[in-house]
Amino acid sequence: MAEQLHVKTSGEGDSNIVLLHGLFGSGNNLGQIARGLREQHRVHCVDLPDHGRSDWLPQATIQAYARCVASWMDDQQLMNCSVIGHSLGGKVAMQLAVNRPDLMARLLVLDISPMAYTVRRHDHIFAGLNAVKAARTKTRAEAREILLRHVDEPEIADFLLTSAHVNSSAVIDWRFNLAQLEADYRQMLSGIEVQEAKSLPCQLPALVVRGADSNYVAKTTKQDFAHLFGALSMVTVKNAGHWLHQEQTETVLAIIRRFLTP
Repeated sequence: MAEQLHVKTSGEGDSNIVLLHGLFGSGNNLGQIARGLREQHRVHCVDLPDHGRSDWLPQATIQAYARCVASWMDDQQLMNCSVIGHSLGGKVAMQLAVNRPDLMARLLVLDISPMAYTVRRHDHIFAGLNAVKAARTKTRAEAREILLRHVDEPEIADFLLTSAHVNSSAVIDWRFNLAQLEADYRQMLSGIEVQEAKSLPCQLPALVVRGADSNYVAKTTKQDFAHLFGALSMVTVKNAGHWLHQEQTETVLAIIRRFLTP
């Protein structure tokens, strides 16, 4: 594919790990995980399409993102990678595993289900992002103030601002493809696609790590993964919500290290 992905690579290990971030983020958002793994592994922090410094697509879908990541892995001749994805990145990682299990050695999903979601969780965030864009503000402080009129959690506003930059008109803008993400938001909520010709369930070793306080993956929904992944385990992290890798970094890293150890 012609689309280019921006990827930051660190570490000198023999094994490769690919990190995929969530909606409105970038590869930098999994920096804690990358820093915790790069002594033993070569870690690739990917900006998904429509995010960070990667190219924008004409349509934002889980399938299109997975194909872009697969194309980049083919170009880099990366094989037998462990792929770790959080939220949207977890869905992309699952779709990649279903599409191209030959590229992967292990799959680790952070707090997301392969099923379709019916609740629109991000409409207030889109409203805030569009309000900042419409205001043509020149400072992050002003942008943050506008965001907080729509977003109750200051930490979420701060997360969104990691993708803010000053554009050529000297006003605050977003690095992600806001208009396309909003237009195709329903696609972001969709479930993992399975082609009838595929041999399922996929037998890659797979682990789902969920936050005990998150409502993205219910404790009782392991069966939602069973038709896709035949060698799947699930771990729950106490005192953590959807952002479990930030709230309980060392615990999540310990779980990841155990999973990656042959």
